[in-house]
Order: sequence, then structure tokens, then C-alpha cells
Amino acid sequence: MARFCRTFGSLTRAGVPILTSLEIVRDTAGNKVISNAIEASREEVQSGGMISVAIDQSKVFPNMAIQMMMIGEETGELDAMLMKVADFYEDEVEQAVHAMTSMLEPLMIVVIGGMVGSILLSMYLPMFKVFETLG
Repeated sequence: MARFCRTFGSLTRAGVPILTSLEIVRDTAGNKVISNAIEASREEVQSGGMISVAIDQSKVFPNMAIQMMMIGEETGELDAMLMKVADFYEDEVEQAVHAMTSMLEPLMIVVIGGMVGSILLSMYLPMFKVFETLG
């Protein structure tokens, strides 16, 4: 979603026509479901519909993004709204990755501790056996 909004917003800000922008965004989406939804919305826009309404019909994009696009279309600031949506979703992804790494850190410490403990046991157990037989 962030990639779609960032690319689409950048293209519209640069003055690229909407239909051309939708073609480019469709090709750079990286997800077949999203690409199909963008293509369907492109056809709807080509026949005279609003972008936000056309995208909403696909039921693929989140409501918040669609509402922001609708506001951007009504105010004439579609590119600015798309950039805000892209910033929001990029921040959301960043927070999710941070939360996931925070959860993985203790697990990694336990795994590494287990590996170090097993190496120490494999080194010292034979020495203890030798000491028992000698002593």
C-alpha cells in the first residue's frame, strides 16, 4: 500500500496523466491482486469515474487510504494526500518490524545460550570422566 501511494503520488505530483500513472503503478505494484485491482480501477477511471470510487470497488485497499484519496480528489490535492497515506503505512511497517525484532531478541539470546551451553558440556564432560577414572 505504501509503495502504491508513494509511486502514484510522485507521478501525479510530477504531472504525469492519471491513466498513465495507474499503468506505471500497476506494473510496479509487486502483487498480482493489487495489480488486477489497479487495472480494474484504471478502466473505471478511463470511463469517467472517480479514482477513489474505482479503487473502492476492488475491496483490496484499506478504507483509510480510500477516504484519504477521496478527500484529495475533492480538494485537488491528491498527490499530497497520497504522500501522507504512504508516510502513514511506511511508519506502520517500521513499527511492526521493530515490534517483531523486539520479540525475537530474547528468543535469539536463549538459542545462543543453549548453543554455548551444549558446547561447554561437550568439552567438559569428557574431562570430568577422565578425572573420575584417574581419581
